[in-house]
Amino acid sequence: MYPAGNLVKLSPSDLVGAAYTEGDVIFAKAELKNAVPSRGGCSMLHTISMFVEGAVSNDDFTLLFFDNSTDLGEPAADPASDITADEFRTASCIGSIELDQSVNSVAVANGLLYSSSDEKGKRGPVFLKAANGETSIWVAMIQQGGTLDLTDTDSITLTFGFEYLG
Repeated sequence: MYPAGNLVKLSPSDLVGAAYTEGDVIFAKAELKNAVPSRGGCSMLHTISMFVEGAVSNDDFTLLFFDNSTDLGEPAADPASDITADEFRTASCIGSIELDQSVNSVAVANGLLYSSSDEKGKRGPVFLKAANGETSIWVAMIQQGGTLDLTDTDSITLTFGFEYLG
């Protein structure tokens, strides 16, 4: 077991060099290994930092968290609205966080750096529990506003700050 928590970094590998519009899946489920301290354990997700190369001033995102690796039903660059209710139930969503560009970002280099805290730094943590036998949580990302035009060289890098619960 890790002492008090863990920082988990993720660079999604299934990004498509395309324009993502409102409602599109940017990346399907990606594994966050050791997001919880023990099999079937719990954590509080306190912070998220995300750098999105190519993001512009109206790009908003939602991160969805899951307790299994079951496919969402739609690949990257397809509309999340095409995910059926049965697929979403089977995917087992356990939480979400919205990252609003006007509240949660700053321009850096050729993109935007997002942070999970609100304008007053008071957004509460998200409680996440892994499935029995697992120490991983899975995450997917949806474009909520704007049009993210990724080239083949653009990337997204996320860092998740977990506090382990006993």
